[in-house]
Amino acid sequence: MRKIIFIVLTLSFFCFSAYALDTKIVGMRNKFFEESKAIKTLLANSKDMILLNSMWDSCIMTMTQLDAYFSMVGIFNTIKKETLTEEAINYITNWLEAIKKTNDLNIKSLNAITNPVEPKTKIHMEKLRGYFNDLNNQINTELNKISIIKKLLKTR
Repeated sequence: MRKIIFIVLTLSFFCFSAYALDTKIVGMRNKFFEESKAIKTLLANSKDMILLNSMWDSCIMTMTQLDAYFSMVGIFNTIKKETLTEEAINYITNWLEAIKKTNDLNIKSLNAITNPVEPKTKIHMEKLRGYFNDLNNQINTELNKISIIKKLLKTR
């Protein structure tokens, strides 16, 4: 029975390693990067400079959070399977939850804007709302994968 549990845990850990730099999350990071560049080009000639600057900051902060997550996963992957602890899994889980909370705050902030904005600004607001929602969906997928590893760790 222990061999079966160990094999399942090893396969799960391999799967975790394989999805660590899942192209969907890297793709989301790249979308935020491209959006930040597009927003930056609007800054000089827009009446919505403060809003655009805030949106640009949100893109940069999201990219930084994702970069930190990728680094954490890299560190996590260096832990020997035998010494993997629930604390390491909790740390990554907490980081992903923090990213989700930040995304929710960004969505709430974008939804709270009631003043009229320029059409180009509105387009970027909609894109960002969609990106934040998509990223939260991807994070939920990651959290589900991590929860499987956490359950397997408890059965050891």
